[in-house]
Amino acid sequence: MKRKYLFLVVLGCCLLLLTGCGTDSNKNLTEGNSGAESSTKGNSGNDSSNEESKEQVMICHNSSSQTSSQNNVKLDLTYTVYYVDDYVTRVKSVEEVESDDTDLLEAYQDQVEKIYEPYKNVRYYDYEVVISGKRLTSRVDIDYEHIDTDKLIDIDSSNATLIKDGKVAIDDIENLYEQIGASCER
Repeated sequence: MKRKYLFLVVLGCCLLLLTGCGTDSNKNLTEGNSGAESSTKGNSGNDSSNEESKEQVMICHNSSSQTSSQNNVKLDLTYTVYYVDDYVTRVKSVEEVESDDTDLLEAYQDQVEKIYEPYKNVRYYDYEVVISGKRLTSRVDIDYEHIDTDKLIDIDSSNATLIKDGKVAIDDIENLYEQIGASCER
């Protein structure tokens, strides 16, 4: 039972590695949508192009729970994807694991932190993993307009499956989230 949920959390974290967002460290994780406004790269300042390419939002969500004689585990995964035209500009992910078993939460925390370790010095890739009471919360914020996508691929070559020509297509990220059972709404 624990392995199944550990696998789901680790899978989710791997998705977060590919689909996060951020700028000023953990500050942006708690600021909601501030700083999320963006324009396309190479914008010449022409106001008419801004009107044509407005940022839109897609929210993907997945939740599940499992009860056993040893523990009660609930997963709640939310991915907020900001995009302009066909390309992702930012992803804010929140994954929560609730359990009565603090040892299980600590094991999840250790695994998640090991996954994020290689990304700790990547600018515009911010994450936070905390346990509060019976809940582990993992937040990732990746700013795809400013992040060095080549560095993400250098850290983990599997990132190249989502990042193509330095960009992430909204359809690709939507398909990825739906493959793990999330429902997405644009």
